[in-house]
Amino acid sequence: MNKTYNVYWSQTALDELSRILAYPPDVKERIYLDSFTRLLFTPTLTAKPIMTGKLRGHWARLGLYQVILVFEVNEDEAIVWINGIKHKRESVYWKRKRT
Repeated sequence: MNKTYNVYWSQTALDELSRILAYPPDVKERIYLDSFTRLLFTPTLTAKPIMTGKLRGHWARLGLYQVILVFEVNEDEAIVWINGIKHKRESVYWKRKRT
């Protein structure tokens, strides 16, 4: 089955990407563009489903430069909505700054 998905970013996810302090703007652009190629054909192939909490029904997948993409998939309409993004080690960075 050769299904092609349309990939969209929510405004919240774009805001989160712009607030990642670890990367310069050109790297953030590569992360943004790479997400389209990663999610275009088989978005849930290497993704893990989120089973609990507010994000139940969403998927999490590792993207370029160790960012985690949180997205939902509409199989009927072949749409992927990226609703959030977080750097894999973001919590570690914040804990170090507090101490």
